[in-house]
Amino acid sequence: MAMGGVGLYIYFRYAYSQPSLGWKRNGEDYELLAPRMLCIALLAPYFLWMIGRSLADLPWPQRILSALMRIAFVAVLAVGLSRFARTATESRVCTVYMVDVSESVPDEAIEDARLEIDKALKEKPKDAIVRVITFAKRPRVVELAEDAKDAPKLERHDLLPGADEKKGKRTGLGAASDLQSALQLSYGQYPSGYLRRAVLFSDGVQTDGDVLAEANRANKFGVKLFTVAYHRPVPGEVAVRDLRVPDKVRIGEPFALHAQVFSSRAQKVRFTLKQGEAINGLDGVREVDLKAGDNDVPFKSVVRVAGEVTYALDMEGAKEDRFKENNRYSVSVAVPGRPTVLYVEGNPARASYLSSALSAQEFDVDVRGPRELPTSIRELERFDFTILSDAPAEAVSLTQQDALEQYVRDLGGGFLFAGGESGYGLGGWNHTTIERILPVRMDAEKRRDEPQVAMSLVIDRSGSMTGLPLEMAKAAAKATADTLSAEDLLEVIAFDSQPNRVVRMTAAKHRARIQNDIARIQPGGGTEIFSALDASYQSLTTTRAKRKHVILLTDGQAPTNGIRDLVQAMAAEGITVSAVGLGAGVDEGLLRMVAELGGGRFYKVLDPQSLPRVFTRETEMVSRNAAVEEYFQPKIVGNADFMRGVDLASAPFLHGYVATRMKPAPAQELLQSEVGEPILARWRVGLGWSLAWTSDVKNLWAVEWLRWPGYGQFWGQLVREHMRQKRRQELTMRAELDPATGHVRTYIDAIGGDDKFQNGLDAKLTVRGPEPSGESKAIPMRQTAPGRYESDFPLERYGSFLLHGILEKPVEDGKGGTKSVQVAESFGHVQNPYPREYLAFEPDRRTLEQAAKLTGGAADPSVKTIFDAAGETVKYHQDLWPRFVLAAVIIYVLDLYLRRVRLFDRKKTAAPKVIPARRPA
Repeated sequence: MAMGGVGLYIYFRYAYSQPSLGWKRNGEDYELLAPRMLCIALLAPYFLWMIGRSLADLPWPQRILSALMRIAFVAVLAVGLSRFARTATESRVCTVYMVDVSESVPDEAIEDARLEIDKALKEKPKDAIVRVITFAKRPRVVELAEDAKDAPKLERHDLLPGADEKKGKRTGLGAASDLQSALQLSYGQYPSGYLRRAVLFSDGVQTDGDVLAEANRANKFGVKLFTVAYHRPVPGEVAVRDLRVPDKVRIGEPFALHAQVFSSRAQKVRFTLKQGEAINGLDGVREVDLKAGDNDVPFKSVVRVAGEVTYALDMEGAKEDRFKENNRYSVSVAVPGRPTVLYVEGNPARASYLSSALSAQEFDVDVRGPRELPTSIRELERFDFTILSDAPAEAVSLTQQDALEQYVRDLGGGFLFAGGESGYGLGGWNHTTIERILPVRMDAEKRRDEPQVAMSLVIDRSGSMTGLPLEMAKAAAKATADTLSAEDLLEVIAFDSQPNRVVRMTAAKHRARIQNDIARIQPGGGTEIFSALDASYQSLTTTRAKRKHVILLTDGQAPTNGIRDLVQAMAAEGITVSAVGLGAGVDEGLLRMVAELGGGRFYKVLDPQSLPRVFTRETEMVSRNAAVEEYFQPKIVGNADFMRGVDLASAPFLHGYVATRMKPAPAQELLQSEVGEPILARWRVGLGWSLAWTSDVKNLWAVEWLRWPGYGQFWGQLVREHMRQKRRQELTMRAELDPATGHVRTYIDAIGGDDKFQNGLDAKLTVRGPEPSGESKAIPMRQTAPGRYESDFPLERYGSFLLHGILEKPVEDGKGGTKSVQVAESFGHVQNPYPREYLAFEPDRRTLEQAAKLTGGAADPSVKTIFDAAGETVKYHQDLWPRFVLAAVIIYVLDLYLRRVRLFDRKKTAAPKVIPARRPA
């Protein structure tokens, strides 16, 4: 009881009333942060009192030992729960090395940094710690053992860790430098009880973040920063920094563009300037002697057509050029003027009729052939309306067709597809992108008075056709079967040194069987054309059909004996022959002779994938399923504003058209033939209009229209109504790129014709990326002030971006609901040519030195300086209570053992006595 009383007095006198208890020993501070928990130790006298009163049948020594164990348990537990801690002072150093591995840093400089780290690991004090971080756009911690003596490998971030440099997938993370993020990551690498040091190896070039601002924070966190600028000679570099265009460019007036070019050495380079997709007419190609430093390189140019014009400058030929990515720069300029029309004519020599008529109607017309049709929406964007007339599908690539679709759907451009001998089905346009966006279908129904066709396909299957050529030839044969009408006849002869009739003359309605037979064609040996043509001749002469035609396909040379006489005999029997030469090694003279004598056509095809389109076009032209050559006057069957004021009743006859069928609503038929087939139709495709004119626009079927006074008015009003809608209010867009963040902010000020702000509009921005993918992304715009609409978005790629803003307002639809009506639009561009990392020409030593001074560090330190505590100490708090809690658990387990096992008076057990067994008597 006396001990308990003394304990209570001491507890209430020193512990209960104190928030903490502290004392010093050997220069270190010890502290109990929760001294009231020492009350648990007051249980110790109770365990002494219970020694003689325990009911356990244990020896006295074991009872005493167990009581002492319990006393030790509560004492140790009391200290642990009182949160026993120590505050120590240390002068140990932990250094974090941060190495810049971005693309602006040469490999030799990174190796120098690795050697410095290796030196530090060998010379540092034993109690010092080293950590390593590499960084570019993002920082990474490099694994390093505590006892490491050699520096780790420092990998660039443009590849995934451990990836093969040649085969690995590029991440793009090396094209930036964020020194601030590396310093921020270093804070988490320091253990407690160590002085904090950081060493930054870099060229000082920042594309993201602010290392000076972070250095101020690092100083508050007790981090002393040392910096080491790379001392290796800077590799030679030449870069296009800017391409400047005058604010105002007028049609037909020459002007100068100025390229701002940096070169680290004097050298000679070659520049190529493109206007759109064509080389600039005045100064397209120039060789220039650059001086060391900044250079101003002027280029002369002139714009002939109004609209958005994109200039792209490419530089090549530099002997010392580290980054190829900064050798290209593009910029767009808006050229005001009359509405612009792109007129793509399959026969450019006959384009003057329509182009002259449109020019007289105040349009700027750019006439081109099919091969010159732009392949990018960026080049098409300068035109308000596009006409594609009488061109075969094989002359227009899939890329060009996709660009046209995007031009109509996303930019709101107008598009007219005009017929002719190569238009619609006659030109092989079935199942193409163009057919998809037109309001008519090209699979016109066969008219009763059309002739029945017997078609013979003679296909080369020699060894040289193995692979893709033969597979595409089979695809072309299948496409022919699909194009023919059900009652038409078809046979397929595959030949090498001998002909093989794969498909006997049969009705095209058996398409499944025909295609299965075609699929079984296999490559063979030589090439013998005569016997194959003769087999075709023999079958066609015994076939009853109004029109008989042969398509010959070969990719090589063959004996010519007898072919001329055979083709002449076929022509005398009314059998026509067309020839298709595949590849550059064909006997072009022989095939041209076959086509001329046979009354057909010759096609030279270099790409095997074009074969299905060639066969489809040829089949359409032979069967003439689509061509209707007869005089008629188009009938008005639909209403359209552009036809007002045009006296179509006085219009002369058209001499023909290509038969098509209307697609379902919302396709609208405006003019039709006397038998009810569409002549002019239209429908909406996205933001724009797509129109189908199934006759032609020149001196074939529209020869009488050319002399009609209403010809120019008709086409002028049609184009004006369906071109990109300049009738809507077009607002000015301002776009600003923040190079530090890669974000673009756009501003549109919506002010109506009455000079009042237009508020409450639904605004959205479409951002179309650089070619060739040209992917688009929709960005919502928010109203931030009266009449002002803004958006903020990151650019994740590099190049020239097209911006299109649309502003709509809700109106009543007359049915009790609302609908959105577009009231204004806006166009803009923003250039993000390449990462700023590629503009790093010299190390920024000044920034590195300033960052070091802000933290009390220095530039270019020695290993001794980095790890020298210099009299600095760091106090750190160490919790000791977990050790006492663990000790209490161990003591408790030992106490349980003492209470369960007798230790001091175990009786010896006698060995059992063995009684020998008796032997039987």
